[in-house]
Amino acid sequence: MIIDCSSRIEANWNWKTSTFISQSYNNNDEFQEFGLKWLGTGFTFITTPKWLNKKYKNLDDFDLKYFCGSANIIEIPKNQKINREFLENKLRDLKNNNINICILSTNHSKNISNKHIEYWKYTPIIEEDVIELLIENSIKHLVIDFSCESIKSNREKDKIEFINPNEKIKIELLKNNILITENFISNQNSLKSFYIGLPIFIPEGSTSPTRPILIDEWYKKKYKIFDVATPLFNHWRWKLDIWENENELINGEKVTESNFIFAGHGFNHCDAPRHMNRDGKSIQELPNEGLDIFINKANIVDLSSNELPFKITREMLEEKLKNKPREKLIIIRSDLTNKVGYASKEWHLKAPNLDIDAANWIVENKFISVCLDFPQDYIAREMPTRKVYNNEFIIHHKIFDNNITFIEDLKDIGLINRDTIQICAVPLKMDCYDGAPMRTIAIDWE
Repeated sequence: MIIDCSSRIEANWNWKTSTFISQSYNNNDEFQEFGLKWLGTGFTFITTPKWLNKKYKNLDDFDLKYFCGSANIIEIPKNQKINREFLENKLRDLKNNNINICILSTNHSKNISNKHIEYWKYTPIIEEDVIELLIENSIKHLVIDFSCESIKSNREKDKIEFINPNEKIKIELLKNNILITENFISNQNSLKSFYIGLPIFIPEGSTSPTRPILIDEWYKKKYKIFDVATPLFNHWRWKLDIWENENELINGEKVTESNFIFAGHGFNHCDAPRHMNRDGKSIQELPNEGLDIFINKANIVDLSSNELPFKITREMLEEKLKNKPREKLIIIRSDLTNKVGYASKEWHLKAPNLDIDAANWIVENKFISVCLDFPQDYIAREMPTRKVYNNEFIIHHKIFDNNITFIEDLKDIGLINRDTIQICAVPLKMDCYDGAPMRTIAIDWE
């Protein structure tokens, strides 16, 4: 069972981060396309030490095992102080089990909506003596279901500001190289679970949105992670602008935050049928808002030895998966991204493509999502030179018409030396309809 523990990214009076629609059927556009404006903080998000100082550790400097692994959840009763005395015995269990991720669950985010000032005003408080205890117990990632942010006022008159007592604690945690995820939603069934709280792939990023999930059955399993997501960067085609800026806290301290404006279906993301079918299922209508699809075992079809560009046929897929049990997902590997680079126009011009009978084979074999490192429609080769239209994407439509989704723009699939693998592709939880940015990893259970 996959448990969603993320707040939804939507309009909020305090956070500048917001979603938008970059294309819409209601505006007679060809496609439905999400947009996301990430401005440093908001909703469920991760902060790294770089937030304090550009010379400190950023997202790239932390092994993915600190974002993805076994975690213990410490439930904090109402009115219980979060201090060393309360946490000491519970944290000792984590140290003995060599667990680096700790979740503090107060139910604050479940009881009070982040749409209200009370979410900050009545926040639980972490006392200073907890920091040393976390260090002693080798905690590398602290996950909390409340905020450490202070609130600035935009009014000159009747100026109302809220100084969050946890902001000082957050600063000290980061100085000690402890990651912190805020605004987790405590939906857990167990106090011991496998935590996946992946950042979006922002190179050298200081902050990132995330969508934490829990899977109890995976607790204490041994694994190896393969990162197969395409990182964000300023791109010639995709509507993305990524930058850093300094923000000043109420106490005058300056911090560095990652920002991006992302409009459309580029980089590592998922497609729901609504993307090209006006009446297709939205991402919210998918099982568990997509999680029950995008976290599954996958068959890998390795076609990387073929010379680019080439057509992918039914016979190719059948031959590669001959006499093999079918998993829920199919990964078709061409190594396009690794061979020509995601920034190159050759990524389109030399792309492989699925023919319609190969798409029919995918439908017949009842795969629920198709994972790719190339643009699947032949028409994509013309995208650098002209506007392409919805009805030209015949492969997308064949897949979407059968309520199958896509996980797109992967790379480094060749690192996985197996025919089948566990895929964990977690889309951000947004008030969009047609898809979402995601961070895709593959897990090899040892």
